[in-house]
Amino acid sequence: MRAAVLNGPRDVIVRDVPDPELPDGWALVRIAYNSICGSDVSLYNNAWHGVAFPAVPGHEWSGVVVEDRSGRVAPGRSVIGDLTLACGHCRWCGLSQPVMCPGLREFGFTDPGGCAEYIALPAANLVPLPDHVDLLTATQAEPLAVALHALHRVRLEPGESVAVVGCGGIGLNVLQAVRALGANVVLAVDPIPERAAVAGRLGAETTLSTPDAVAAWIDDAGPAGLPDVVLDACGEPDALRLATELVTPGGRVGLIGYRVGKRVELLSANWPLKLMETIGVMGPGRYLPAAAGLVARGAVRTDEIITDVLDLAEADKAFRLADKPGADVIRVAIRAQG
Repeated sequence: MRAAVLNGPRDVIVRDVPDPELPDGWALVRIAYNSICGSDVSLYNNAWHGVAFPAVPGHEWSGVVVEDRSGRVAPGRSVIGDLTLACGHCRWCGLSQPVMCPGLREFGFTDPGGCAEYIALPAANLVPLPDHVDLLTATQAEPLAVALHALHRVRLEPGESVAVVGCGGIGLNVLQAVRALGANVVLAVDPIPERAAVAGRLGAETTLSTPDAVAAWIDDAGPAGLPDVVLDACGEPDALRLATELVTPGGRVGLIGYRVGKRVELLSANWPLKLMETIGVMGPGRYLPAAAGLVARGAVRTDEIITDVLDLAEADKAFRLADKPGADVIRVAIRAQG
């Protein structure tokens, strides 16, 4: 089969690779689309952890079952899949946090992922989709599951006010998940005005792009008018600092995006003076079925998130495009079958 192989930093070559092996209990899926996540871009730039080159990246994929040796899912069924392959027995697996499993493997990082014509994975990782779900749209169920995991971790309640910092693919999925759960996105911040504008079209009440505008908004709101929950979907030092400044006293900050190796200076007094909580989030947890349900119900829009679709043969171009997001580029997807 053909796959996009990341041989080393910024070195993507599409070539023939061996067909996936299919142990008992595993399934073979014919990939339809794979969208490129920020973590894939970090891997592309050798700014990730726990991965050795060469690697076949991709974990935001959709496809159709070819064979299922467990008998769980019929051939021909449209599916998405959980990227984690954990032990299932440790403390962290018992807490539904497989990304913390000491023996964790991840499809698209340690194991071949979705930037290929086919993927093999345990059938238990598959989430079947209704027939009407568009497979390009379905690629966003994985980042939406990350968003739902984050909202569970920060204990979001209906009617609460939320700010989202970073309006890339994760941030825009977070924004829509917040609204789907009955809370209000009162502010979305991104340094690229066009991305902030997308957040506005997807339901953010106010969108801002400059530090001066954000500072003025904070002053106008006053402590009591600041958001109950702030979600950093970026991970850059400036974004994390801003998240701690935006949250109301007694509020919660959810840290979703992160940048391996980057350091940030923070005003440590903000924590006791604000009675502020900071809560880390990693991966989709066990929220992929719930995310697939939201996608199937049309509760989220992906038309303004997926901005570019390229064929597998153009995977190098797709990664270069995803590496330079801007006004016109948010999520780049690869079409696996030409």
